[in-house]
Amino acid sequence: EQPVMRLPDFTREKAVRTPINLTEEQNEAYEKLTDLASGEKAAASLLYGVTGSGKTSVYMSVIDGVVDSGKSVIVMVPEIGLTPQTLSLFCKRYGSSVAVFHSALSVRERLEEWKRVKKGEAKIVIGTRSAVFAPLENLGLIIVDEEQEHTYKSEQTPRYSAIDVAKYRVAFSKGLLILASATPSVESYASALSGKYELCTLKN
Repeated sequence: EQPVMRLPDFTREKAVRTPINLTEEQNEAYEKLTDLASGEKAAASLLYGVTGSGKTSVYMSVIDGVVDSGKSVIVMVPEIGLTPQTLSLFCKRYGSSVAVFHSALSVRERLEEWKRVKKGEAKIVIGTRSAVFAPLENLGLIIVDEEQEHTYKSEQTPRYSAIDVAKYRVAFSKGLLILASATPSVESYASALSGKYELCTLKN
């Protein structure tokens, strides 16, 4: 008669939003991305940064602004192995407003996370390619980390590209898509050079 939610352990983390100190180069990328995120139209950007250049610091700063404006966020990682470290980072900062979606969850865990998102209890979804279908309202930002990885394409029926679905969702909600990588795909880099995507580069 009454649903009882078994909340995941990470939701017990106490959220502490410590200031993120950005370098001049990171700040330049952050300001460019924030302008795109707060615009009236849907936008896409390639965040092209060498390994260790602090791409995560840049997009977490952008997430702060998007969440503060009342919008929701999806962060996709290419494989389940990367989910725990990303989850730990985000839970320390945002606590129980984070939900996780990936194939290693049990059916019950998946359903409960889906319900938390649907009810608006979680505003930030982290996961592998299936996270792109999270039932978030007022979606403001989708981040695809290591966007060049082939795992964003599903080879099982129904076949789909999570990046193509992400493009559709940000177009529908007039949000921002950030594709982040140290070795971007040829398609994304060509789109950035042609002006289809905004190009933000971190060289140091």
